[in-house]
Amino acid sequence: MEHNIAVLYSRSIFQLSIDQRSRFNELIKLSKLLHDACTEGESLLPGMTNCLGDIWSAFYLLHPKFLAQASDIGALQYEFITTMMQTDDYTRWHQLTRGDELLSILTTLAIYEKLKEQKQSRSSFGQKSIKEQLKDMNMQQILSETTKRVKEQRQVIQMIGTADGKKMQQVTMTEQLTLAEQLQHNESLKKIAELTGRFKKIAQKKQKTKQRQTFARQNVTVGQEVARLLPIEMANFITPSSKLDFLRRYAEQQAFIFDTKGKDRRGRGPIILCMDESSSMTTIKEQSKAFCLALLMIARRQKRDFAMIPFASSIGDVQIFAKGKATTDDLIHLSTRFLGGGTNYEKPLRESLEILTRSEFKSADIIFVTDGSSFLPSAFIEEFNTIKKAKSFSCTAIVLTNVFNAVDLKVVNRFSDKVIEVNELFEADDVFAIT
Repeated sequence: MEHNIAVLYSRSIFQLSIDQRSRFNELIKLSKLLHDACTEGESLLPGMTNCLGDIWSAFYLLHPKFLAQASDIGALQYEFITTMMQTDDYTRWHQLTRGDELLSILTTLAIYEKLKEQKQSRSSFGQKSIKEQLKDMNMQQILSETTKRVKEQRQVIQMIGTADGKKMQQVTMTEQLTLAEQLQHNESLKKIAELTGRFKKIAQKKQKTKQRQTFARQNVTVGQEVARLLPIEMANFITPSSKLDFLRRYAEQQAFIFDTKGKDRRGRGPIILCMDESSSMTTIKEQSKAFCLALLMIARRQKRDFAMIPFASSIGDVQIFAKGKATTDDLIHLSTRFLGGGTNYEKPLRESLEILTRSEFKSADIIFVTDGSSFLPSAFIEEFNTIKKAKSFSCTAIVLTNVFNAVDLKVVNRFSDKVIEVNELFEADDVFAIT
């Protein structure tokens, strides 16, 4: 995003190339947070943009070097930055931030917030008060607190930004800065990222178990691929009486091997997630969002279409991720919206059928998550089950039950192939083996 810029990094105490200084000005254009900090900073102290630019340079440059006349160019920022660079925390943190634009920006913004706190604790913010503050500042403590906060921010950006399978290097700077801005306005993103990490570990464990079980159930075919030979054929090879027969069959590609194609239809069709966002789900809102992201990661890995259908009294914005691919804006939208209201089963189930009629695949996995009850006409249930049989898709319901929820399991059982009752979504780990 671009902003009208009234600030410019024009004077530095470091030995910078024109391109290096220009890059910080480009980042001001890209990042609303950085632009706002520079604009606000100039109203507190003229030249604050230059100070923030030099803080960024101190962390970003591999080997920041001062100009010979640095102390004359900007006495205040020179005193502040030299004090900062003499701390052990700067030395350790610089090992991570050098060459990393995002970490350097987040660090600069975090330090600016500390400077602003200092200003707010004083009645005046003139040059003299700043000098006094610089002498009073515990730079070691400031950097220690700053690095902790920045690490948390980076973890959130990495988790959300790579939820669709991208590597961090593939997440553009604009996308990273957009996520950083969202973090300022939506604290729940941090919790969602933490919970997504937990779900991701559960999913990975279940997927590995599924792969081992699937391999154990593979059908047998014939061929000569050594890695797929049945144990009995290996025994034939080392047994003198059967070795010649084995070698003859092996040469003719008639040795018994595991058939990796198997007969399991799953993994070919879309994953359709109907997620209850009624008011009663508010207490586990972040957990439900993390659950969605974990399933999206599976879809991306398996190159399956993924549909997210939020529902309450009605359905919300339906998001379809082709082959599990998503933009940063998609992920932010998925993570930050929430409907609220009552519960209606029919609307999300009808939307699922609509998606299936548009899909090039015949099979699918519908995952229906709810903690509430809803009336479903018998005619619709019959229609749903008829289409389910014709389209060869399955429906797994995850029902959140506790003393406050009154889910009518009889209704859920009538349209579901499997019902998983849990107290929280972390207990629904079996769903990761179904997909």
